Amino acid sequence: MAAIGAGWERVVLSWADIQPDGPDDFSWLGRTLPPRSLAGELNRGVRMAGLLQFTPPWAGTDLDNPGRSVPRNLDLPDDDPRNYWGRFVFETVRYYAGRIDDWIVWNEPEFQPADAAVGQGTYTWLGTDEQFARLMEVAYRAAKRANPHAIVAFPGTSYWVDQNSGRPQFYERFLRLVAADPAAPANNFYHDAVPLNLYRAPDDLVRLHQAFKELQQRYGVDKPMWLLELNAMPTDDTSIPCATRHAGNPIQTTQEQQAAYAIQALALAAGAGYERIGFYQMVDDDPCTQSAVWGITRDDGSQRPVASSLRTAIQSYSGFLRARFTPLVRPQARWAAWPDDPKSFTPNWQVYEVVFDLPGDRRLTVLWNGDGLPVRARIPRHAAQARLLDMQNQILAAASLGQDWAVDLPAATTHYPGDPPGYFFIGGEPRLLVEEAVPPGTPVTPPRLG
Repeated sequence: MAAIGAGWERVVLSWADIQPDGPDDFSWLGRTLPPRSLAGELNRGVRMAGLLQFTPPWAGTDLDNPGRSVPRNLDLPDDDPRNYWGRFVFETVRYYAGRIDDWIVWNEPEFQPADAAVGQGTYTWLGTDEQFARLMEVAYRAAKRANPHAIVAFPGTSYWVDQNSGRPQFYERFLRLVAADPAAPANNFYHDAVPLNLYRAPDDLVRLHQAFKELQQRYGVDKPMWLLELNAMPTDDTSIPCATRHAGNPIQTTQEQQAAYAIQALALAAGAGYERIGFYQMVDDDPCTQSAVWGITRDDGSQRPVASSLRTAIQSYSGFLRARFTPLVRPQARWAAWPDDPKSFTPNWQVYEVVFDLPGDRRLTVLWNGDGLPVRARIPRHAAQARLLDMQNQILAAASLGQDWAVDLPAATTHYPGDPPGYFFIGGEPRLLVEEAVPPGTPVTPPRLG
């Protein structure tokens, strides 16, 4: 993490681990995340976000699956000691105040046991929507009592599980419930941020940021969007145990394509306006037991190419003053394309461009190709010289053509058979163009083909 330059980290603080034996025993508070380990991260400048989840057996209402069950006495006032969930949140948030001030309540509660492709352990919540809205309210009130500076985020949801199951989004169902609560507006609708967990297709980041902001507007809410989990999990790593377990995944992705995804996803997330951006996860954690190959590093510590491209993205984008996404749209749509067709999941962008205004009057232009053939993109030249980098931060030759920079962009190769012909859910290998002495706010125009 230090080498990559990560600026924040999500840590799970399991209620079942912190209070394994009963409501009055907080002796494990500070053991699951020891102060020395926490101090090491904080001293490196890493901001921490705590995820609160998993009901202990003694507090569960479902004895067959207590960790995912509704806590007992949840309907009592949040400051009643017999409201076990409220008391746990209060004590945990108070204990870490000043060290952890960002909190996330649960993760992916929208998964249901009967959903397609949901296996044992994937779902985390067995209660109703109404019970989760109450869980969120109690957590919000308790956390704010414990630390008025706390930021309390809604759980990260995955979008696609609800979409594919034909349900309204879990967040929309929550807003519908709290909109009927007269106390909700005075309590910020019981959340300060809205995270998403989105995988594989960088285009989703733009479309869904807009969709969730429009959803908020319908309910009179304005909360920042976060990204807790991003990744395009590789299927071609033959060096790991149980490699054949993952090689047959229908969404085929190479390690090089994963590396390109990291540059593209972080750029689009910044351009779309997400306040927090996270990548999941640092280490595989035994691919023989996992549903995908998650790690930036393998369990033996060796790094995949995505480690280097993440370093390039984080170090290149960090501290940006403004990020603007201005793609080149194909003159003719090859499919029913978003946003012209709001029911579509696929846009019609041919060349992607995200422009960062950086401190010191630096401009960074990130470009990649959405087509299956190489293209040359031209962008206006704002400086006499520029540095052109590949995704591994290696210097390439920057070509000047009149008043433009000309950047050759490799073809996109990552196609899913269910997508329209000619659409690639990850673009080709990106290029990063750095110019000096470009004042912030200098106009941005879409790239041209040249």
